[in-house]
Amino acid sequence: MQLVNLSARKILNSRKEETIALVAEVKGIKNKTIETSAPSGKSRGGYEVRAFSSKGIDFSISFLNALGRKLVDGKINFENFSDLEKIENLVRKYDQTTNLSFVGGNTLFILEATILKAIAISQEKKLWQFLLGNKKPLLPRPLGNCIGGGMHIKQEKKADFQEFLLLPKTRHFFDSYFINMQAYKEAKTLLREKDKEWQGTLTDENALASTLDNESILELLQEVREKIKDKFGIDIEIGIDLASSSFWSGKMYKYKNYSAKRKEKTFSKEEQINYIADLAKKNHISYLEDALHEKDFDGSFRLRKKIPHVLICGDDLICTRLERLKTAIKTRAINTIIIKPNQIGSLIETKKVIELAKKNNIMPIISHRSGETMDNTIAHLAIGWQIPIIKTGILGKERLAKLNELLRIERQIGAR
Repeated sequence: MQLVNLSARKILNSRKEETIALVAEVKGIKNKTIETSAPSGKSRGGYEVRAFSSKGIDFSISFLNALGRKLVDGKINFENFSDLEKIENLVRKYDQTTNLSFVGGNTLFILEATILKAIAISQEKKLWQFLLGNKKPLLPRPLGNCIGGGMHIKQEKKADFQEFLLLPKTRHFFDSYFINMQAYKEAKTLLREKDKEWQGTLTDENALASTLDNESILELLQEVREKIKDKFGIDIEIGIDLASSSFWSGKMYKYKNYSAKRKEKTFSKEEQINYIADLAKKNHISYLEDALHEKDFDGSFRLRKKIPHVLICGDDLICTRLERLKTAIKTRAINTIIIKPNQIGSLIETKKVIELAKKNNIMPIISHRSGETMDNTIAHLAIGWQIPIIKTGILGKERLAKLNELLRIERQIGAR
């Protein structure tokens, strides 16, 4: 496969912030363009690469266009996944920094994703088919963001925890998709009754931006779970993305909306571990993400010991970095890992992280970002790389772009 055109332009993501879209055309395939666009996170881990060049997004766009001309004029051929090394070798001639500060992680991510899509099209395949090969396709379960707070909303009164998540226990993707929608509606109805200050505000990810405290939201979600069980006979697992680095002072965890009886509360590391473990047991929580701050492997390990049945997930702790995953394996800090390709930029590195995680019985979860686009690449990566869970929103056109693509693929493979 050879490219005959590769051009980048500026677009806006779901937070109305600038990002990049990249369009490509493949030699010998007429009337078919390939497009990839890059998301951006609001709550960014300290170990992520830069999203765009330190010189600004316009420089990243110029770099992509210049590199695109080089690939086209040089008639560089791409046939398989390992050919992405040709791209990385070129990029590394210009950017030898550890955080891709010269070109930006989003720049590398959309370039590699676009080339993979082009290879797939040249072989008359979808991206997921190209990546999967002869293995059996399995649809991921959708982990939906229902109620949110933290850095995903600007309002003064909000939950300390960033996301309250739902994971239906069903066999088929469509059923999980449907149940998450119904649970969202139930949560919205209950919030109107119980949260008198809520004005229908949504977070960056289209989750319900309640003004209730953390514990009251969990109580509300217990009601949602019971209503869904009564109506549809389906169980829903509840999860929390604490994003605890956002309320870690460097010495203490400082809550501003702790409970209905006490708004402000301060915890030491030991107290945080005990509190979260008790919260998980009391509320039958199945999933906890970034329950300790982004440098605390030991705290995450100690939490795992207290609640071994719960998925203890690292996002900011790992940032899709191979070396940090190796530390997590050594310290036994997690049993689940968030995968965000643009955290590291390189899809080669992303695949290595997924493979190492699986080899060590750590479940990968591929995730959207708060500033999303209509791009559906992560839906294809989820199936192609056999990732069992996809974390995304429940509503919002940018979230539905991923979910609806998975519905189309489910129909295509006849999974129902």
